[in-house]
Amino acid sequence: MENNKVKSAFDKAAESYDKNRTKIIPLMEIFYNTAVELTKKFENPRILDLGAVTGLLTQLLYETHQKSQFTLIDLSEEMLSIAKKRFNGLNNFKYILGDYLKTDFDGKYDVIISSLSIHHLTADEKQKLYKKIYEHLNNGGIFINADKVLGNTDKTEQMYISMENDYLEYQDITQEEREIIYERRKLDIPSTLADNLKWFDKIGFINCDVFFKYYHYLVMYAEKS
Repeated sequence: MENNKVKSAFDKAAESYDKNRTKIIPLMEIFYNTAVELTKKFENPRILDLGAVTGLLTQLLYETHQKSQFTLIDLSEEMLSIAKKRFNGLNNFKYILGDYLKTDFDGKYDVIISSLSIHHLTADEKQKLYKKIYEHLNNGGIFINADKVLGNTDKTEQMYISMENDYLEYQDITQEEREIIYERRKLDIPSTLADNLKWFDKIGFINCDVFFKYYHYLVMYAEKS
């Protein structure tokens, strides 16, 4: 991951990030709510959000798990400052500013979750992170990744890109906002779904599956036995 470029891009997008989510991500409500649904088997789990940005997904998790302990990690100080304002006054939130590949996760968790972040990592970095996630899960804990994947073939990848671009062009946003999103997408380096699941299996995760998928976007799930 090119940390400086990713950090800079998300710092610049901080103020408009939440406003434009549904204009960037098709079926976003189903996408995020699927991730939250998968955590409901736990009562007051300890939750770690990797690449938490403004805390948008964490907000949905909090509505379900109000007594849980939350830790949010993000590379962007601007994004994390918005998350802090969102949860101001709540004493069950902790914030870590840093690169989650290098940052200490501070113990073990029942749920480790990430949304639209890990696709900025190289294949080697993804595998390193997945191993780190496994090591920081309690037995029976789960990892949920609501993210983007690469098409399985060149043709399907082009179909993914065409849908995503057509969707963005249809949205009621300024051309400047649209260009910023296109530029940010140049930082994406997703891997295929097949590769992600193969890495999960190799590390030792069980019951690995996909609970939502729409073109690039999907919710992957894995458990630690």
